[in-house]
Amino acid sequence: MDNNERWQLEEAYDDQMRMVNQAQEMFDDYRSQFRRKTSDLADYVNHFYRDLAGEYGGANNQPFEQSVDEFNWLLKQKQQALEDMRDELQRDFHRKMDES
Repeated sequence: MDNNERWQLEEAYDDQMRMVNQAQEMFDDYRSQFRRKTSDLADYVNHFYRDLAGEYGGANNQPFEQSVDEFNWLLKQKQQALEDMRDELQRDFHRKMDES
């Protein structure tokens, strides 16, 4: 592999990693906003049910908490997919560089 091919490979790798890093930043921003807004909503829901009679509180909040837990699980899956993509790009790049 000559210097020009090596340079092109490095540039392609940099572009791909830049896109993955940008996706990671967007994901982190989204997750941060989700956590903040979910926390605000949870506080509101808890205050709402606390103001009602004690018999209504806990059971009505459970579907909300379950939905949040499910969405957090999905966010973890997306985070893992980003990390896997980053690892795969790095392995592929290093393999190609070693072949030269």
